[in-house]
Amino acid sequence: MNDPNGFSEYKNEFHLFYQFNPNSSLEPGIAHWAHAKSKDLFHWEHLPIAMYPDKWYDKSGVFSGSAIVENDKMFIFYTGNVNFPGQDPDHKQIQAGAASFDGVRVKKFKNNPIINGTKFQPDFRDPKVWKHGDTYYMVCGNSFKDIESNATLGRAILFTSKNMINWSFASVLDESDGSLGYMWECPDFFELDGRFVLLLSPQGMKPFGDKFRNLYQTGYIVGDFDYITNVFTPRTDFIELDHGHDFYATQTLLDKSKRRIVIAWLDMWEQSYPEGRDGWTGQMTIPRVLSLSKDNRLIQKPVKEITLARGRPLYSGRACSGTVVTLEDKAGEINIRAPKDKDLRLLIESEGEYHQVIISYDYKKGLVTLNRGNKDGIRRTKWRPQKKLYLKIYIDASSVELFFGDGEITFSSRFFPEGAVKLRVDDNSEIEFMNVFTMKRTTFVNHDSDEAAV
Repeated sequence: MNDPNGFSEYKNEFHLFYQFNPNSSLEPGIAHWAHAKSKDLFHWEHLPIAMYPDKWYDKSGVFSGSAIVENDKMFIFYTGNVNFPGQDPDHKQIQAGAASFDGVRVKKFKNNPIINGTKFQPDFRDPKVWKHGDTYYMVCGNSFKDIESNATLGRAILFTSKNMINWSFASVLDESDGSLGYMWECPDFFELDGRFVLLLSPQGMKPFGDKFRNLYQTGYIVGDFDYITNVFTPRTDFIELDHGHDFYATQTLLDKSKRRIVIAWLDMWEQSYPEGRDGWTGQMTIPRVLSLSKDNRLIQKPVKEITLARGRPLYSGRACSGTVVTLEDKAGEINIRAPKDKDLRLLIESEGEYHQVIISYDYKKGLVTLNRGNKDGIRRTKWRPQKKLYLKIYIDASSVELFFGDGEITFSSRFFPEGAVKLRVDDNSEIEFMNVFTMKRTTFVNHDSDEAAV
């Protein structure tokens, strides 16, 4: 599995589709749309595969897209991909639509493709759709040939429609100046706390110091948007959303409580993780509520429903150097309060590949670091706590997610422990208060039978 798709709320349940290869865990294959739903964002029920690559316009992949809900109907927009081996260009991408009237069965529009996009080929994908007033808006990722530099650059382009069928090009929301890569994947665009956020995953960015160390990046640009002229005016540079090894292809949802919730693929392209040999590959991050700080930075907090996955307490109180807590079932939630003017170093230890994660705060340098060892194991960024050092850590059987402070800095990375997982407070570290909880298993219900699909 990879990109989250169609993240939506339908009849009081959350729906999440995602890119899926039903035939192998060792390669992406030809993309399908898998489907799951949940009442609380943590207990997910698997539903039948929602869309197959079974039309002439999507036979090489039902690529990423989004969903909106109106009048108890779910409308889905996605990219159809067709490959042409040996030709130049060797693929074409169009935008297509589909609908569901029960939240399970999905039927593609008869008049697909709804946007052929001849002048935007060959990389033209990942539609995110929303409604404002009586108009529908669609932002897509695209690459284009810059005339001056003759380079291929990424951009986000905007379309509008009155009926979700007939779409017109509206504007280029923003584009790379050469520093933001050759293709902008999975764009999202939304209003938040009085500003507009362009969330995107650029391909082809070069590393810069401790920034942009992954193969592909995910980040955002904050600015202002005029719905009359369809002009986006950036107020910030591109800012990384997460500082870990494995975070890509974000998608957001505005739920009925008016929370802007983001979820991402907790993995990265061209990695060879050991999970594939076990018959599965990829997972999603913890859903996070977004807010905007006064200095136009996105704040991420785990949704409050995460308490439903919290188990019994394992440890509570002061933790000095050498304190060790053994986690149950390789999973746990850790909450930490520590002095802001002292170094902190924690170790998550086990055996096997990518078996150790070191989390540290360097007081003098103002640096937080996640080091999972092996090649390219270090990710770090600058950060200083305001009053106390607060840190939330969520450990699952093959992932760790860190939330520093009030959620202003996050790290999401994979690791693959074998045997028991232990949390250890390293030498010369002092924690004023630490809570450690077990995590409950979530129950999955499979709906793979023909009867379930009816």
